[in-house]
Amino acid sequence: PLNITQSLTDINVLLGQNGTLQITCDAFPVPKVTWFFNDTELKNSAKHKIEIKNNVFSLTVNKADHPDVGTYRVQVDNGIDKTEQTAKLNVGVKPKVEAAKPANEQSSVIGQDTQISWKFSGIEKPVVTWLFNGQPLPTNERFQITETEDGTSTLSIKSAELTDKGVYTAKATNAVGEAEAKTTLNISGIKPILTNDLEATLQATKGESMTIKLTATGTPKPEVVWMRGNDELAPSDRVQVSGPTGEGEDTYTITILNVQPEDQGDYSAKITNVGGSLKSKKCKVTVMKSPVFVGKLTAQEVKQGETAVFETKIDGYPTPKITWLLNGKPLTAKEGAQVEFNAATGDAKLSIAKVDLQQHSGIVTCRLENAHGSQEETARLDILAAPLITTQLSKTEETVSGKDVTLRVVVRGSPRPEAQWFYNDTPVAPENTAYDEEKSEYQLLIKGTTVSAHEGTYKVILKNDLGESESTPCTLTVLEPVKLTKIGPATDAVDLKVGEAFEISFDIEGKEAPKVQLTKDGKEVKLTSVEGTRHVYTIADVKPQDQGVYKLTAKNKTSAEESTITLNVTGKLFAYQ
Repeated sequence: PLNITQSLTDINVLLGQNGTLQITCDAFPVPKVTWFFNDTELKNSAKHKIEIKNNVFSLTVNKADHPDVGTYRVQVDNGIDKTEQTAKLNVGVKPKVEAAKPANEQSSVIGQDTQISWKFSGIEKPVVTWLFNGQPLPTNERFQITETEDGTSTLSIKSAELTDKGVYTAKATNAVGEAEAKTTLNISGIKPILTNDLEATLQATKGESMTIKLTATGTPKPEVVWMRGNDELAPSDRVQVSGPTGEGEDTYTITILNVQPEDQGDYSAKITNVGGSLKSKKCKVTVMKSPVFVGKLTAQEVKQGETAVFETKIDGYPTPKITWLLNGKPLTAKEGAQVEFNAATGDAKLSIAKVDLQQHSGIVTCRLENAHGSQEETARLDILAAPLITTQLSKTEETVSGKDVTLRVVVRGSPRPEAQWFYNDTPVAPENTAYDEEKSEYQLLIKGTTVSAHEGTYKVILKNDLGESESTPCTLTVLEPVKLTKIGPATDAVDLKVGEAFEISFDIEGKEAPKVQLTKDGKEVKLTSVEGTRHVYTIADVKPQDQGVYKLTAKNKTSAEESTITLNVTGKLFAYQ
């Protein structure tokens, strides 16, 4: 029987090359092998060579050409068994790159579409596959391969990215060979452009945040490195850096939190992408802060002779000038003031040693000033002291009966002393007492004074939690007006004859002995008698020269009273005959 150990198979032969068809058969007796081409028996010739070697039966077609393409059949027969097989012979042309050189370079810009094309020839028509950096082209919706009838294969890349940079290989393969063409693709960017540069200057507020920004375009989106002077600023707890996150955005910012004086300087930015780089202008940042009080002043109550301390916490840049004032006037060492300030912490302190009620009581002011503004805080300083009489009651006081009088005493003391007035050691009801806060003056108003009800000794006792003080006594004298009562004559005009008697008589009363004067026609005449309140002027026998106007005047501190009497004297002519 026939034992076919290797069957006849189709072969592909390169144009002009020899092609051999083979079959291997073990049989006994040795078979007869006959070859056919398109059913025409073939014999050994210059074109066809038939050989038998070690059970291998072969047909070689020399210098294969297109007419040799077809079906070849072999018939094997050893007289006992018989078989036949067929196979096809194809004549092909190895793929060829239809270009001057099978390698080139191309450039594209990030974000742009780009195409790479290679044309191949060959028989049969080659199949083209693409490689990227020696590896099969990644499956990606951005990559698309198209082919045309003329053997051109085109790789289209949509929206080129930096990662698309590399070597693209088009590999053409058919049954008789393969060919490669390579394109090195470079991806470039669009150099950054500053559309809004940094501001030339920026004034930041100490303790607050500041933001510097610019806008820049470029493909791909640029990276921005921020600088202060020559130092790169890296993101940290205080430094926040941001850039555009979406399409159409182009703003880059740096934000400094809790700005401090050391953040002053020249800020700039370096903007870079694959297309190039550029530097921004410089932005000069200065740090300022109007003076502020971080801690408030609080009112102080300090005992006489002790030390008063006022403390506060301030901020401001440049460091504010601090002035302490008492009642609007700057405090100095002369007033016992000592000032401390810690610039690092902002703690400010005022100490006043040996405080005195009269010297130091009032309003303490802390004033802050720098180039950017000023600020003030105030607090009361109350000196706790026992009552101290600074202006005593008058030792004596006089008033006129019926009039009002006010007794006054000026007293320092804190807390404000309570006052108790006394009249002849008897407490006075408070209805008519008053206090003038501006003058620290305690007052007692005595209305409608009379000798009986009000004349006497007054004093005031002042008390607070720290002690008491008693004023010196004041003696109040109530003055009364003089009282002039005419006893005689009955009328203000008296007519007498020579030799008759003339008498003027008055009762003159007054709490203080009044000064009494009698005048005739303006010239003083002496009273005849003064007994008690009775004042008498007598002429036993009037003469013509006694005629005139008599005026009696009585005066004291309070008032003056007067009375006028006119004396007319007529003669007795018969007495002189």
